[in-house]
Amino acid sequence: MLRRERFPSRSLYIRLCDREWDTPIGEAKAFGGDAVIRANAFDQVGGYLASLIAGEEPELCVRLRAAAWKIWRLDSEMTLHDAAITRFNQWWLRHVRSGYAFAQGAHLHGRAPERHWVWESLRALLWGVALPLICLATLVIFGAWGSVVLLVYPLQMLRRTRQVTGDFKTRIQFSFFDLLARFPESAGQFIFIRDLVFRRAGRLIEYK
Repeated sequence: MLRRERFPSRSLYIRLCDREWDTPIGEAKAFGGDAVIRANAFDQVGGYLASLIAGEEPELCVRLRAAAWKIWRLDSEMTLHDAAITRFNQWWLRHVRSGYAFAQGAHLHGRAPERHWVWESLRALLWGVALPLICLATLVIFGAWGSVVLLVYPLQMLRRTRQVTGDFKTRIQFSFFDLLARFPESAGQFIFIRDLVFRRAGRLIEYK
């Protein structure tokens, strides 16, 4: 079922959220925070995990699909959502939380065949940590010539621009923030690793 943002014109960040909800119709791997679930299916897999600070719906869907249930996205309006993100720091914290959820999901279900959120976790670490370190190393070793490696970021942004829909300005905005999100996501990864190593319970990362 379809979710829309209530106030997409209020900020760029809310428009970005609105695009996130636009996923393909039909059988899906996961649902979002608003869904209709069969009570017997929900009870069979034990419901939501209270230990998760985010990403609880896709994690539940992993267990539902493992129990031979199917997830469907219907072409019907269901809810209006209010992300209420009007500032950059809110957007940043939201993606820190996403990075934490990716890492926690991969920790729980990252093994084959599911590989739940393994790619999302690796993607964050690649663009948000590994490549910046490689760029820094090439600058130290090769001086100004090493800055050529930094071109990987605008090239990736241009590649993503060609993959998304909308007018040119919208595609540029989406591609820029899509790539920038890898940095707060990688921060969320490290927060999860810290909590895992020190056996800390995850704390909510609020952005509103």
